[in-house]
Amino acid sequence: VGSGGPAFFDRFAGAAEAVDGAPNPLDRYTHRVVERAVAGALDPLGVGRAVHFPFGTHPLIPFQRLGRAAGLGGPGPLGLQIHPIYGAWWAYRALVLVDCALPALPAPGDGCAGCDAPCVAACPAVAVARTGFGVSACHARRLVAEPCHLSFLARIACLRGPEHRYTDAELAFHMVASMPRRPPPA
Repeated sequence: VGSGGPAFFDRFAGAAEAVDGAPNPLDRYTHRVVERAVAGALDPLGVGRAVHFPFGTHPLIPFQRLGRAAGLGGPGPLGLQIHPIYGAWWAYRALVLVDCALPALPAPGDGCAGCDAPCVAACPAVAVARTGFGVSACHARRLVAEPCHLSFLARIACLRGPEHRYTDAELAFHMVASMPRRPPPA
């Protein structure tokens, strides 16, 4: 289960989890709405299922590898799988395993295929490369410099799915949530 574009986050922004002050608000919201949607869709059909999330799971489930097995491309220069329609503006939300066969769907494809990778040149931290994403270079820049603290210029430069771009508020939320923690003062 994935979400593309800003609609999922827009609904989250109006939910109780967004303002209740408890930790991991988007994860809690995701858990609640996915469980409810899955139950509503599968319970009337008597389909058994197990739902797993890309957070709070030990061991972690390799969502990108599962996506690749489903026909998405591998991680692109941003370290993300770029969806052919939504580009960099989508996310895995859950994995639903069911106890029945499902019809095969066409593979979505590789969103980076044939791209000139403008994301590489757009990164002020030089963390984005065709050979992979430099997490430490990105984090070092994000800790000290704008606009990397609340935005992601390389992601914005992605040619796929610009009409699905996250709002500035959503992008800032994700950037703050993924900010590396500074060690406590000695």
